[in-house]
Amino acid sequence: MINLCILNTRSLLSFCLLLSFWMTAGAATFGAEVPSEKLEEFHQRGGLPNFFRKVKSGKAVTVAYFGGSITQATGGWRDLSFNWLTATYPKATFKQVNAAIGGTGSNLGVFRLEHDVLSESPDLIFVEFAVNDSGLPAEGIHRSMEGIVRKTWRKYPNADICFVYTIAENGVKDLQAGRFQPTAIAMEQIAAHYNIPSIHMGVEVIRLLDAGKLVFTGNPEENPDKIVFTKDKTHPLTASGHPIYAKVVARNFERMSSFAKGQSHALPKAYIKDNWEKAQTLPLSKVATKNDWEALSQTDELQKKFKNNMPVLYKARKAGASFTIKFSGTALGVYDLIGPKSGIVEVIIDGEPTTEVMRFDAWGNNYRMNAFFLKALPDGVHEVKFVVSAKEFDKAKILLTRNTTILNPDDYKENSWFVGNVLVVGNLLE
Repeated sequence: MINLCILNTRSLLSFCLLLSFWMTAGAATFGAEVPSEKLEEFHQRGGLPNFFRKVKSGKAVTVAYFGGSITQATGGWRDLSFNWLTATYPKATFKQVNAAIGGTGSNLGVFRLEHDVLSESPDLIFVEFAVNDSGLPAEGIHRSMEGIVRKTWRKYPNADICFVYTIAENGVKDLQAGRFQPTAIAMEQIAAHYNIPSIHMGVEVIRLLDAGKLVFTGNPEENPDKIVFTKDKTHPLTASGHPIYAKVVARNFERMSSFAKGQSHALPKAYIKDNWEKAQTLPLSKVATKNDWEALSQTDELQKKFKNNMPVLYKARKAGASFTIKFSGTALGVYDLIGPKSGIVEVIIDGEPTTEVMRFDAWGNNYRMNAFFLKALPDGVHEVKFVVSAKEFDKAKILLTRNTTILNPDDYKENSWFVGNVLVVGNLLE
């Protein structure tokens, strides 16, 4: 899934105008409370020696951007930083891999890493999940982020990794108090353990906010004399928000550029014993029958839309369609779609009472990739059955919570389930 982009004039102008706000970082630790102007945005640690050795030698380099919608945005910090790299190192040949999916966190990321990122033989991987991991416990973030690191270096020990952190409005108070938001703190613990460099792109946003030069959430038309970062509390505006993130990346890459001594990354003892390094993605055909499930044609509109991430997409033939998984491990989930024809899934874990999992929500007027995971399971053998429920529910009422109206009721009549893959931490049993 490769996306080669060109920096447009408007983005370049915004990027240049924001140069005047560049500030240097202080020397605070990521967890301590310090004045916001001294909060450290950058931790070099082991740097990116293999990446810089290759670009300075004029070699071909693959840069992967792995994250959520903030990274996925066209013309955003991903494209701006990539174009900065290509302009700064013109002798090297760059390929960009856009491995970002909106609304997804590191818990799905560790499963899709192999297909979406490692299959492209990356030299550098940006990992951005701080906003979408909001609400997850630190232990859960440790498991998935450590899994991402260990999977990467197990396969490509010379690949460099850089953790980058973004913010939403609910993280502003933390940074203003001089500390990273909880998700970034958890990720920093993994970064420190593996000597991975990290950049908190939100620190500069807070500095500009505290200096009275920026409005975090607002409309540019109403604030002509200030930088407006976002309209929706989360996603930076292309013209004024994303350039801040991009220039933070650029200035800290300049700091790391002098350290270009190539070396492979050795894997130390795991930070957390039950990390998700063993996360694997299985096709539904491994566990489901053709009587209950059909693989969508490669010409099907949904299959074409999601083929880059879900090469084979399955649809339940009817209510009551099911599949059962027996595995040895600690975690199980499903990589699926949420959209107009999605319904409810019944889950039976080790013979316990049925649990309902809703696969439709307030954003269900359009299809999008999603995933869900079962409750934490003790390490051992488990048998889990998934059944497509025939239960009816009011989709119109759910959509109205976001002021969305159903225009074509026929599109919503069906309550089915679209499945890409089964997600397992452990081993599938016969």
